[in-house]
Amino acid sequence: MARSTIHYADTDTNNILKRLHNKLRPAGTPVERVEYIIELLLLRIFEAKLKQDEEFKPLRNLFKGERYRLLFSHLLSLTGDQVLAELNKSSFPFYATILTKSRDVIKGNLPTKIQDQLVLMEEVFANSNFTNNVKGGVIAEVIGLVHEIEEQRILRTDLLGDAIESALSETGGTQALGLYRTPDHIRRMMIEMVDPDFTDTIFDPACGTAGFLFDAYEYVIEKARKTRKFPPAHVANQFYRTGIGGIEYQGRIRKMAAVNMYIRGLNPHNIDQGDSLKAYDPGRDAASKTVVIANPPFGAERDQPAYPNVWEDFAKESETTILFVKLMFDLLRVNGRCAVVVSEGFLTWDQNSACALRKLLLNDANLRAIVSLPQGVFVSKNGQGAKTSILYFEKGNATNFVWHYRIDNDGFSMGTTRKTIDGSQIPEMLTLFREVKRGKLPKDTARSFSLPKEWIETLDPRAIERLRREVESKLQTAASDRRAKLRTQLQGKKDKGAIDNHEFKERIRQLDAVLEAQRGNEIAKAIERAHSFSFNLISYRSELSDDAVAAWHNALAGVVAAARMSVEEKYSTLHSGVEVKKALTVIASLDPRCALHVDIVREYLDGLPDAAMKRDKSLRELDKVVKTSGHHDRVVLRTLVTQRLEKAEIVPAGNYKQLTVRLYGKGVVLRQEIAGRDIKTNNQSIGHSGDIVLSRIDARNGAFGIIPPELDGAILSQDFPVLSVNSHVVIPEFLEFVLQSKPFYNQIEQLVSGATGRRRAEVEVLLELKVPFPPLARQAEIVEIVRRQRQILQSADSMIKSYSVDIGRSPAHSISIELGRVCEFVYGDPLPEGKRVDGPYPVYGAGNIIGYHDSFIAEGPVIVIGRRGATSGTVMWSDSSCWPIDTAFWVRVTQPEKVMPRYLYYVLLTLGLAKHQSGGAMPGVNRNDIYREVIALPSLTVQTQAVKKLDNLETAMAGVRLLRSDAEQRLEDLIADLWME
Repeated sequence: MARSTIHYADTDTNNILKRLHNKLRPAGTPVERVEYIIELLLLRIFEAKLKQDEEFKPLRNLFKGERYRLLFSHLLSLTGDQVLAELNKSSFPFYATILTKSRDVIKGNLPTKIQDQLVLMEEVFANSNFTNNVKGGVIAEVIGLVHEIEEQRILRTDLLGDAIESALSETGGTQALGLYRTPDHIRRMMIEMVDPDFTDTIFDPACGTAGFLFDAYEYVIEKARKTRKFPPAHVANQFYRTGIGGIEYQGRIRKMAAVNMYIRGLNPHNIDQGDSLKAYDPGRDAASKTVVIANPPFGAERDQPAYPNVWEDFAKESETTILFVKLMFDLLRVNGRCAVVVSEGFLTWDQNSACALRKLLLNDANLRAIVSLPQGVFVSKNGQGAKTSILYFEKGNATNFVWHYRIDNDGFSMGTTRKTIDGSQIPEMLTLFREVKRGKLPKDTARSFSLPKEWIETLDPRAIERLRREVESKLQTAASDRRAKLRTQLQGKKDKGAIDNHEFKERIRQLDAVLEAQRGNEIAKAIERAHSFSFNLISYRSELSDDAVAAWHNALAGVVAAARMSVEEKYSTLHSGVEVKKALTVIASLDPRCALHVDIVREYLDGLPDAAMKRDKSLRELDKVVKTSGHHDRVVLRTLVTQRLEKAEIVPAGNYKQLTVRLYGKGVVLRQEIAGRDIKTNNQSIGHSGDIVLSRIDARNGAFGIIPPELDGAILSQDFPVLSVNSHVVIPEFLEFVLQSKPFYNQIEQLVSGATGRRRAEVEVLLELKVPFPPLARQAEIVEIVRRQRQILQSADSMIKSYSVDIGRSPAHSISIELGRVCEFVYGDPLPEGKRVDGPYPVYGAGNIIGYHDSFIAEGPVIVIGRRGATSGTVMWSDSSCWPIDTAFWVRVTQPEKVMPRYLYYVLLTLGLAKHQSGGAMPGVNRNDIYREVIALPSLTVQTQAVKKLDNLETAMAGVRLLRSDAEQRLEDLIADLWME
């Protein structure tokens, strides 16, 4: 589940809640402190409702006389020890049976809402007790702080959620509570998207403290006020009784959600506790809701081994996001609406269940919108949470077009302390979304566009061709064997007169028909599996600018588009040698805004002979258009950023985070946390999350980076200028990637001035440099590619760093022996006179390959050890013969009956031979020292088993290194493409 430890309302109240946690810190864990705070808040809430809510007026008589002592306000007049005694001995027992006691003042049936809420009071206070850990003096201060909270704040907002947020910021709080919240403004935005009213049945299957539910209720009430369309009493009562509900996994959080419902006069018993995936009963719950809205768990651990009731085909799916979205779909009635937060990964996951679910949302629902949220919406003290998007769909009619909107500014600054800023794009998104719901597609902009479902469903015809070849190749041998076997059997029967020639041919024909059907089925299955139905909508759009699209259409002016055919048929037609006139009609039926369509045309044009291009003007014009796609104009950096000159006021008693920038694109990091009194100069500036920082000294070495959310508001010295990015025209992560690329800081190298090795880059000079500037859609695509490749690099580096050769424990019967007793380190064997050795052979330590050598040769396979220089102590293995240069030994096994060469190689790797180095400028390893190393040798059988295991591990690590190398190459290719190098 996406997480936010930031609440975006009422700083004063949040400060009070933090102070409450600090006061109660000796009283227990974050969870225990939350429960103490909530019980006190509930007492205060109940008293506020007694005063303000007319429906509670009859209950006021319950607190006449001495019972006024049971109200929260009475606690303000007591000392700390008196407060503890009053709560534990009087207040908690009273409220634990308040429903029964209400009969003293209310005769007859209790109003439904009051009864529901009194039952909830009994549930909350049934086992309440403030332990002795809550000291008397502290509890008196706690009561005072609870009283400081404004009464309207108590009744109108998610105060309980705020209390929980303050616990989430504590060490261990998140894990103990298991709660993750959606910020208020994102909840309200999603509710406005589903637009509920009194006739709806609203449900959240992962409701937490019920934020979506009570916000939906308030939206419905406010809409009725604005329109002056209030429902009949029976409709309003039904809405209260069954119209709003949810399920929460954690028992204590369910209790808090029920209290939140109680505060707003809703039925608190509509919140169930349990695993909503397990609780779902298709016979009872399918098509039971008209609105489902949630921020379900991301990557949570399943509570059950399988959920066949939710999705039988994928009952054991491990990714709970997929199961929850499927559950939400199943809960909806036809035409029901759903808004759900999903991790960005959900849009592209390639497991079968994810692909099947995306296909389902396209064909069995109208997937109207995908709204991308900023990376910093969900943050924690440890940094950014998952990048997320919101899916909005309506169950029933199939999708026609999908609308995409990217929110870069949600109205709050990035970082762990988010502050209100101007320019929120949420109002614009909602305005455009209302048009989308009416079936009207807004005009494409830099952050908003629509694309047809057909683009998402279409598989690249080149991939189809490849799959067809692979399947046919796979089946060909088996089919030939079956034909040969059947022919042999039939020939035998024919020779015996059991069948005639006609039956012989018929049986062969039947087998061919079966094999052809099998071939077709296998191809169809392979193609179906290859369909990802990716929701990464940007990847479907071509890079052609508006001018290029217009030039495309001008080139085809007067050409009548071919009759409707599939993209695969169009591709086949273009590659069938069709005449140019016919080809142009096919091209005219393709859309230049679609990346696949443009690629098909580019491939067709690249395959034409020069003579054909010269004869046809339309082809030449089209060729110009497609050749320019991917080549981007360059703009002056000054047009994308401005220097931020926000000075920091250093207070001696304050504590500050100072930043620095690592070289070669390794980003902005915390340099130190420092007291104001220890900062020697006041010339410090402030940087904010999303700003780009550079090092004036090391800019030429790629010292650029983005300030991450957890370092928002940190300070920097004058050697680290801060650039504020205009996110309306450029994506900060894209600009960071460009600025960290070698072509950019090569420009700086030519411009910087100053002493050698400490040459400083002046900001004014840097701002005049030019950078590639593709459209925003292409920038977003590049950012996604960079993220994925960097994740691969990070994972691979972690595996490579942690990997080490482990020989394992040797059996008890192993012998201990000095290394020099089983091998020797030599320089090479002289060859017989006149003998030449053909190559090429690797020359270890020299970094090159020789063709032949006529003096020495190490017969392969061979272990080579660096003797001195850069490779000193390095252990290497060669399967082929080699000629070691004079800075290397090779290892000759002298007792092959005791040790295998390959096993010895692994033993040498574990010894760390570099420790035997000695010498000055050119240190070398001393082989006599190495000879004295004592090793354990098991039997050759055990050595063989160990080598097999270690070779498998080495093969796996070679795959990791290859994956890492491929990721690096992809990033290099991306940079080369951007800079057209």
